[in-house]
Amino acid sequence: MTVNDAVVFILAAFLLWGAADYCLGNRWGLGERFADGFKAMGPLALSMIGIVSLAPVLAAILIPIVSPVYTAIGADPSSFANTILAIDMGGYALAGEMAKDPQAGLFSWVFLGTMMGPAIVFTIPVALGIIEKEDHPYFAKGILIGLCTVPIGCFIGGLCAGFDIVMIGKNLLIPSLLSALIAFGLWRYTDSIIRLFHLFGKAVSVIAIIGLAAVSVETLTGIVLIPGMENIETGIQTTGTIAIALAGAFPMTAFITKAFKKPLQALGRCFHLDETATAGLVTSLAHHIPMLASLKDMTPRGKVINVAFAVSAAFVLGSHLGFVAGMKKEMAAAMIIGKITGGITAAAAAAWMTPAQSADQQKHVSAGHAET
Repeated sequence: MTVNDAVVFILAAFLLWGAADYCLGNRWGLGERFADGFKAMGPLALSMIGIVSLAPVLAAILIPIVSPVYTAIGADPSSFANTILAIDMGGYALAGEMAKDPQAGLFSWVFLGTMMGPAIVFTIPVALGIIEKEDHPYFAKGILIGLCTVPIGCFIGGLCAGFDIVMIGKNLLIPSLLSALIAFGLWRYTDSIIRLFHLFGKAVSVIAIIGLAAVSVETLTGIVLIPGMENIETGIQTTGTIAIALAGAFPMTAFITKAFKKPLQALGRCFHLDETATAGLVTSLAHHIPMLASLKDMTPRGKVINVAFAVSAAFVLGSHLGFVAGMKKEMAAAMIIGKITGGITAAAAAAWMTPAQSADQQKHVSAGHAET
């Protein structure tokens, strides 16, 4: 049995445990998470089906624009899509349509689409509606550091997956350059760059809904509103497969959080992180929204470390594991290694760049937040 097979069997075991717990009234807290996995089909359908259906149309528009630039440096056009889109928000579908080299396309959606793309299209826009305005500088610093280590996570993950090192390097050139530009923009023009990402996230959501509406009308009536779209069954099958994997991934994350709570808290104290910040790191492994919601209660050091870690590592045991295990289980272990590597290196850099504060300093910061 390979490591990837083991990951899939572990997900299946937790799916069965979650299903049993659901039938027994959620005694262990896993039944609710099992149900959450299947409930995720709704949000997944809203963000994915439209993009999956529009993928051939979008690829026909983007390939003539993007392909010459990427071909000139020996990179594959599929890496463009996953540099700006998460796998479950169009990255996977567009990679399949835009890839000239299937291996490069696979590398792009498994690694760039789980690290770079989600930060740009989801993490930054969504965080703006959750975090306090006074936390924007800490958030920007964390994103800046996190983006700088994305190429490291992608590179290590790609090597673990057995991809050619030259192919990996070529397909990381433009994402690395974009990471540097975004980092510079967040450093010098924080508010403007954050607003730009917010607008980009909204635009992607609108395109997804337009595609969903068009393919739904075509399915119901046979009237073609947008020629060249993929049929709706492809998107539905994709979201269903991911939901099945999530029904195992969510209970697994809940179990890990409970079983290893004390050791993780002890580890957090070694790095001068309070309980809220340590819990945020663990929570981000499944989903980073709870972490973002509690950002206001963390010390400045905890805020920066959590955000930096989440850029690469968020969803590694949640939706991204569910997606990759469902669509290409052979890549599951390498994806986990790559995302964790990117997250840990970002957290280490953030810890080094953000000194721990004394108790008096922390009280002063908290008082300042309370006054605002």
